[in-house]
Amino acid sequence: MAHTFKTTAKVWVYSASHHDAKSLQDSDSLDGMHIANHVSEGWTHVGEADVTITVASPDQIVNNKVASLRAELGRDRAESQRRQNQMMEKINQLEALTYEAPEVA
Repeated sequence: MAHTFKTTAKVWVYSASHHDAKSLQDSDSLDGMHIANHVSEGWTHVGEADVTITVASPDQIVNNKVASLRAELGRDRAESQRRQNQMMEKINQLEALTYEAPEVA
């Protein structure tokens, strides 16, 4: 069963954002904004947000985490395969330097 609560959070834009003080006055979209209580350097606090948060059910959270880990595993496997292919290519290039064709009788 999902859990819902309300809170207030800070709204931030990144220093390289296309938003400026004027454009934020006319904005009705979260595009380019970040809602969090704390952020790292490079972010400008631009406002407050009243937020309703619905936390997924425990089963859904576990399923989402499993999906995230499967995606991470897939990326890791692809990166590992890329590194192995590079090593095989180097091995093949080195072996080609010393290859001597058999004599034909």
